[in-house]
Amino acid sequence: MDEFEKYMRENEELFNNDEPAEGHEARFLHKLKQADEKKAKSAVDFWRVAAAIILLLVLAASVLIPRFNSPQDVQYSSMSLSDVSEDMANVELYYKSKLAAEYEKIDDLSKTDPLVKAYLDEIDTLNEEYQNLEATLYKSGTHDKVVLAMIENFRLRLALMEKLEAKKLNKTNIDSL
Repeated sequence: MDEFEKYMRENEELFNNDEPAEGHEARFLHKLKQADEKKAKSAVDFWRVAAAIILLLVLAASVLIPRFNSPQDVQYSSMSLSDVSEDMANVELYYKSKLAAEYEKIDDLSKTDPLVKAYLDEIDTLNEEYQNLEATLYKSGTHDKVVLAMIENFRLRLALMEKLEAKKLNKTNIDSL
């Protein structure tokens, strides 16, 4: 690189003899200004497009989210006995605790036994019917027939579980003989 620098210094007059053409500087500054304007314009266009996309996303979210997460559908599509009165809340608590205790007792039963499977299927059907009754209670208000049907549903499920528990005990007693 030293030789190149040396050559340039020695022959400086060969390189510095041309002057730019007239108007060259003005044309150069004009082109520079146009390039700056294009950059500024493209940046503004970019931000306009980005703002439009964000606006569309916000609008779409504000329209779609309530449809999928409607509080009316999620929280208030059913009504339990505890919503009727304090007495009914106590009745519901009593039956739910009894049912939970019975579930624990029959949990270890063989699910392959046809008799056990039939009982469990019937209990599942009653559970589904109870959920339908909760929805009906919500729609019809605190209608006495619906409340009585819900209590009867609890009784039937509890009776089925107790029968299943008794059959389990009988089978255990027979097996131990």
